[in-house]
Amino acid sequence: MKKRILLLVVLTLTMLTLTSCIQNKNQESISSNSSVSNNAEIQPKSIELVTKKNYKINDEIPTGNNADIIAKQGELTAKAFDRPEATLLGTDRKGNIIIFNSDTEDIERVDLDGNISIVMNIMQGRKNHVYTIKKRGDIVAWSECPHADQDPATDLTNGADWALYYANLKTKTITKVDEYRPGTVVPENAQYRYLCPNQISIASDYITYCSWEHNPDGEVTSVIKLYTMSTGKLEILDYLNEDLTNHAFGNPNVSGNKVVWCKAVVNPDGTYTGYSYLYDIKSKVKAKLVTDENIINPRISGNYIYAEGQPNKTFYDAEVCIYDIDKNEWIYKINNGYSVYKPREDYYLTDLQEYGSYLLWSSGIPWGITIFNQKDNKLYNLIPPPDGVKVDEIKYPHLLDGGLLVWYDQKYGEIVGKDKFTFRYILLK
Repeated sequence: MKKRILLLVVLTLTMLTLTSCIQNKNQESISSNSSVSNNAEIQPKSIELVTKKNYKINDEIPTGNNADIIAKQGELTAKAFDRPEATLLGTDRKGNIIIFNSDTEDIERVDLDGNISIVMNIMQGRKNHVYTIKKRGDIVAWSECPHADQDPATDLTNGADWALYYANLKTKTITKVDEYRPGTVVPENAQYRYLCPNQISIASDYITYCSWEHNPDGEVTSVIKLYTMSTGKLEILDYLNEDLTNHAFGNPNVSGNKVVWCKAVVNPDGTYTGYSYLYDIKSKVKAKLVTDENIINPRISGNYIYAEGQPNKTFYDAEVCIYDIDKNEWIYKINNGYSVYKPREDYYLTDLQEYGSYLLWSSGIPWGITIFNQKDNKLYNLIPPPDGVKVDEIKYPHLLDGGLLVWYDQKYGEIVGKDKFTFRYILLK
């Protein structure tokens, strides 16, 4: 069965993942740069940065007024939004919603009434399928491979012959960033083996992702990559030199001129123990953020790093930890002790997603949406969890480009078919 990549339905919430000229349907000319830069191995200066803790925890953090940050909210009821082949990517500057159509390989523009126009076609006749796709501003970046429409477990090629591209929606140009190197075979006993990159981060002039390459010793291993769009330079920031059977990189995330990622050991009970890293693109310094807590899976936005604290006492205790780069302090923590999550104790905060000043997380139990706003350092309980348990569930909340927060409600006791969705949304200021 053809894989549907609807971002809000078949959403992969992996904690650590190892990861010319044609006419479009509007007859607009699209230029394509098919050259791929060679990997440049950089030698970052590695330091250990001992971080401090000065936490405000849960209800010590002020709560904001929702009306101060909500520009618009409602339901996306038009058929354009609930197609299984449609992946919501975010909004454009005029508030239209940008969608990727996996059947036609078109980037589409949809207004709130459901009127569709085609922005551009991104596949240009290649016999591939998109595996993951991300939008930031005018840039859309994606990975593709011949069998990306299959479950990765059934893909006998393990995602080989992949490529990574980005498109500028304003200029209608497409550039190839990276591609599969023949002979790149991931060891059979590696924790994560799929070759095609499964997450991408975009910010300003940069694209980051996790991939596989031969290290200086000629062995295939996981690597962290950075691509600079203005220069076409592709760099390897870090190699996973540890044992692939029980170690993994967390996907990198970029903001401004800084990149974060993590490295962790996979414990026998399936939990992770590791450290987060902060890399400065200008100075080429890689700092290991040393702390007595187990903090992994970082994201970055401006001067803040958002990461998952993993006490690992149970499988239900993941928490959000926020680090101020300038202060070198962990300053905020939100976990299942937050008052809106009580009296339930099985909330665990994971799958951190950031846009602009906003941070969203999944609370494990699909009731309620709370976000953090970096501008005023407040929590906003956009949808407080209910008192009871026999209530509608909030499924797959996702924070997209342009500040578009989307999810769909599932009625209590009802199984929603994959071909029928009513999305709710909040457009943040």
